[in-house]
Amino acid sequence: DFKNWLSVKNGPHIPMKLNDKNELVAKSEDEWDEDDFKKLTIDNKALNILLVSLDKAEYNLVRRCTSAHDVWKLLILTHEGTEQVKNAKLALLNRDYELVKMQPNESINNLYNWLLDITNAL
Repeated sequence: DFKNWLSVKNGPHIPMKLNDKNELVAKSEDEWDEDDFKKLTIDNKALNILLVSLDKAEYNLVRRCTSAHDVWKLLILTHEGTEQVKNAKLALLNRDYELVKMQPNESINNLYNWLLDITNAL
């Protein structure tokens, strides 16, 4: 359901209302209406989908997250790293690509597979 993905991407729905000073404040649970419950159900469904999709190690990493959005951000950070880590990986891959040289006992297939691995990672 695309609504689930939007919840993962944009964050959970927080029921809000205008107070007497015309400021947005969070509603208390007893003030939630049917629309709030529907949106919160979408958030919970998205969180559940992510949690049941993970293996034990990844589940243990994200088990304290309270929203699908938080789970998603933590998984991205874990698997892709920060911007600095991404740039370092890219620099290493560029270096490997620039230093490609066929070894004396290496077959064309091995060289091709190595180049393919580097370009796919880039």
